[in-house]
Amino acid sequence: MEDYGVVKQSSNSKVIAMLSGGKDSIATVVLLKKSGIDVTAIHFIHQWGASIPTEEAKRICEEYHIPLIIKNYTKEFCEVVNGYTAGRPCLLCKKQMYKVLLDYLKTNEFGWLCIGDNSNDRTTIARIKQFINDGHPEDNLMCSAYFGSEMGVVLPEGMKVIRPLINMSASDVEKFLQNENIVIKRINSTGDKYFEYHREGCPVQFADIGVELNEELYADLKKYNDCITEFARKEGILASIHMPSTFIITIPRGYEEQAADYLGMNGLSVNKNINDSDIPSREVFIGYVYELNRNLLETGAYEKIFNRFLERLELYENEKDIIKLDDYIICKYTGDNVYFEIKFDFKYLKAEIQYVFGKETVGVGRKDSMVFDNLILEMFRTRKYEVHILD
Repeated sequence: MEDYGVVKQSSNSKVIAMLSGGKDSIATVVLLKKSGIDVTAIHFIHQWGASIPTEEAKRICEEYHIPLIIKNYTKEFCEVVNGYTAGRPCLLCKKQMYKVLLDYLKTNEFGWLCIGDNSNDRTTIARIKQFINDGHPEDNLMCSAYFGSEMGVVLPEGMKVIRPLINMSASDVEKFLQNENIVIKRINSTGDKYFEYHREGCPVQFADIGVELNEELYADLKKYNDCITEFARKEGILASIHMPSTFIITIPRGYEEQAADYLGMNGLSVNKNINDSDIPSREVFIGYVYELNRNLLETGAYEKIFNRFLERLELYENEKDIIKLDDYIICKYTGDNVYFEIKFDFKYLKAEIQYVFGKETVGVGRKDSMVFDNLILEMFRTRKYEVHILD
């Protein structure tokens, strides 16, 4: 266990830790407390969030005698999220949360900010490394001044972020909690990355891409997801439902029909057609989507889907181009011996995704066929697709 001398020996060793109520943030505050750090936790809530993380945050802070600030930022949340049309609004929400957090940091009561990123947070680690390379050689992954700079968020002068879990994998965090006899109650939602790794959050993340977010939709998202995760906890699985489409995701796959029945028994209707999986076949690296949402064109959310594919496939910095024709939008990426394209056909409401790379190409992009397959499911929210591998 780290002794966090860099914190203890600083002029202001008081730490404020962001506490979501999930396993990473709970492990973080417990680690700091057991290391003798003066830590205060801050937990953000809004009107449509899940109750379980708040219950867990309160329980752990009471057990370990950690001061807890609970900030209801429903008003601030609505100010930036209402009217958004590109699906999961977590980055907008996060940026607004950070702005509220800065009000606490500017009081100079705290000298440090703590965040529960672990070694599975690949995007965050890449951004910290870039921050260090851009002129901050005194920093490292565990202790740095990096904090949302790509979103325009700037820490008060002299303040740094401590990330106690940054060298621990998700399984390492689980082992730490087991050793401490800490059992965390889970929401049992699929979380924001589905098949990549598990990170639960509020039900608003399950809004369909291309649908304008509003308070009526938030209420439906909460009502439906509270019900489906109740089913998931009974079955010992993960489950979520997207709204307003009512597209169901379960991990592992195969529980979708049972989940729909459970929702129906609780008076909540589900669109059977959008959850239908009757397609010819599925394999990998050229993907065909047979049911495309026209809202992707009308709201411009097709660009969000394109950029998300590039980010998750780790295709960075090379040539990107978007070609707009009468009935088509073609999004292209060209790199070193790598080519990626999504062709959106808004006349017949279909899409074709191509990911082409040289077999000997090293260090460019992720080449995992299951990641590609899962991304199509995650981005297009339909099972009416197939994937093929071509040599």
